[in-house]
Amino acid sequence: MLGTTAVTAAISLSMWGLLAQTNGLNGAARATARLDAIKTALTVGAGIGGAVALLLTLRRQWLSEHEQIHREEVDASTEHDATERRITELYTAAASQLGGDTAPGRLAGLYALERLAQDHTAHRQTIVNVICAYLRMPFEPEPPSADMAAWSEERVVRLTAQQILTDHLIVSAEEADEWLSDSPSADPKFWPGIELNLAGATLLHFEFAMRRAELVNFHGTRFVGYTNSSHAELAGHAYFHRARFEGGAGNFRGAWFGLRVVFSGADFGEHRAAFDGATFAGMVFLKDATFGSGVSLDDARALADFNTNWGSERQWPPGWRERPITENEPMPRPRLGRWTRAAQPTPGDETWTVLVRDEPGQAPEPGQ
Repeated sequence: MLGTTAVTAAISLSMWGLLAQTNGLNGAARATARLDAIKTALTVGAGIGGAVALLLTLRRQWLSEHEQIHREEVDASTEHDATERRITELYTAAASQLGGDTAPGRLAGLYALERLAQDHTAHRQTIVNVICAYLRMPFEPEPPSADMAAWSEERVVRLTAQQILTDHLIVSAEEADEWLSDSPSADPKFWPGIELNLAGATLLHFEFAMRRAELVNFHGTRFVGYTNSSHAELAGHAYFHRARFEGGAGNFRGAWFGLRVVFSGADFGEHRAAFDGATFAGMVFLKDATFGSGVSLDDARALADFNTNWGSERQWPPGWRERPITENEPMPRPRLGRWTRAAQPTPGDETWTVLVRDEPGQAPEPGQ
């Protein structure tokens, strides 16, 4: 309708203007001029009609494309909502199984949660939190005098929960040379950026070697049996205050500690605590820990110019201190360390300090 009106108006105005120019002519000249004026007006109308038709076609195309985009957005939103509802249903079912009365049901719930976390990265941390919460539930590691079967089954469930958490934090041996970088692991099984809250949990033979986590909270955790955290990469804060290592050594050889590591009030029991070749890149609180058979920091090193936004305090165990690297002294490269040649500090590098034992008769430095 709008196009027809525009064409009619264009023809009328053109014809009126052109015919007005023939008023001074007479006879055959006037007839010929008036005929040409009519032809010209019709041509103008045809041109405008074509332009209007093109505009209408473009408008219909624009509307069609935007309707298609809208339909795709609606379909995507509907699909997303359906996926989220499905995830919620699976999560609820798995969590219900984890809280069930039978060990096979709890195991099924754990594996269902693991599969959800593997397939849906946005829900990983939530699922990790659920598994950590399960491990924080009370558990007595010593076999009871009665109901041995139920205790044995629960022990299997808890070991499985531990393994699910730690299996997805492994830094592969092929990536060991990249451990000082922020590059993500190429292993699709690896879950980056995970935070573990296992405060107050009872962990059995906890295997955390070669694992990488963003933050770990082991405040008051009981580590029962041999605990292996050698070459672990703890990028952020690592809380071990009041943790107890029972029946096995606390092995942190070659580990990397990031912003802050706290062992205040930790009890390493009767075994020697090993931090040989470890790297400390932030605040350190090791002074107030209990080392029943001593502590070893041979070939350990500390970042001198570290991030002090969280504080600058460092408390080393009695008998140990930091010492700057001397001018021609190479940084020790321990057999158990994971330093590449490219990452190895040069002699006299002021960026790093080494951990050494106090010399006999030497007074402790301030803060030691």
